[in-house]
Amino acid sequence: MATFAIVKSNKVSNIVVCESLTILKLLLPNETLMKETATSGIAWTGSDVIGGKFKPPQPFDSWTFDYESFVWVASSVMPNDGKPYYWNESELAWVEIIPSEPDETPE
Repeated sequence: MATFAIVKSNKVSNIVVCESLTILKLLLPNETLMKETATSGIAWTGSDVIGGKFKPPQPFDSWTFDYESFVWVASSVMPNDGKPYYWNESELAWVEIIPSEPDETPE
């Protein structure tokens, strides 16, 4: 089975799973169809299709889209120190994830 995007006005209107494009074209002869692949990416309903690629949804309001690398970018670069981080939209900053100590269980 393969996954296809139905595209209308350069936006993904729906996602369909079908055995082949040939069968899907018989079932939906008037639709513009794109197969999800490594080059076109993963389709999301409502995502824009730009240059044959599916634009991913915006993860946070403050992030901007880099059309050259085709990814969403935070307003600051995540630290590259090997520690885990998450994006805090209200602070517009990367925040380190500090694991809690496990509770000691009685023997």
